[in-house]
Amino acid sequence: MGKRVKLSNGRRLVDDVIAMSIKMPLATLGGTYDTPLAAKFRRRTRPKIAWNVLYMKAYAAVCQQNPIFRQSYVSFPWGHLYQHDHNVCMMTIAREHQGEERLFFARFNRPDDETLEDLQAQYDHYRQAPVEEIKQFRHQILFAKFPRFIRRLGWWALFNILPQKRASHMGTFGMTISGHRGAYGSGMLGPNTTTLGVDPLPRKGSSKTLLTFDHRVIDGSPACKCLQQLNHILNTAIREELADMIRVDRETGRDLDESEVLDLKKRKRTKRILANRKLDRKSRAAKYRRKSRAAKYRQQSRAA
Repeated sequence: MGKRVKLSNGRRLVDDVIAMSIKMPLATLGGTYDTPLAAKFRRRTRPKIAWNVLYMKAYAAVCQQNPIFRQSYVSFPWGHLYQHDHNVCMMTIAREHQGEERLFFARFNRPDDETLEDLQAQYDHYRQAPVEEIKQFRHQILFAKFPRFIRRLGWWALFNILPQKRASHMGTFGMTISGHRGAYGSGMLGPNTTTLGVDPLPRKGSSKTLLTFDHRVIDGSPACKCLQQLNHILNTAIREELADMIRVDRETGRDLDESEVLDLKKRKRTKRILANRKLDRKSRAAKYRRKSRAAKYRQQSRAA
């Protein structure tokens, strides 16, 4: 004879995510893409940039160029689309909490405007800092404690009544791991219009990528073009940023001389100033807070 086992806090949250996802007509496309030079540059970065971070920034750039990937379907009071102004990535991260390995959802605001170093610092913070110190994770634990009908009402309101709040709570796109220890999934369930699944350990820069999308918003042709653009950005803009981080030539990988390093620093300074001018005061303040937290965490990691 067996026994009933109550859903844990973590399983209750996953149950909610799945319940909302199965109501969406999801389709999946995938492919294998090569980024050999970006992989070569990545190996020399310190701290090493995770593939999840590289793909997150590249995909955010694709979504910024194509507004359709920042849209979400709203069914109340009638079917229509809501388009978000900027990108918010919600990344699935497995952490152990109270003796249970469970899933948390880490939020990255405007990843296309952040540097790879800052994104990596945020990613490390979500993966390594105590769960109780991460405000977003505490909110997810608290939300999962509410009765089921209250949780489902909150999810429904975010989907249909408050679409403008949907990005800050659920993101404009999701990210997860599509393969682990030799096993690969055929699709991902998530409440976002698109969910990107990436290979965390590609071999020689050859990575399997899966894109799951809401067919009410996106068709197969734009999704295919999206994956092609993603690979192009990885092999251009992301590769160039990695090259600048390790101070090598963007095309050949040759180490830069002293004058070229000075020119690189000037370009970085100019780029940072122009990027800050595009942001409004509220966005600049939020970006400054994120950078402060990332810098503080880097100092704590070095001290440890």
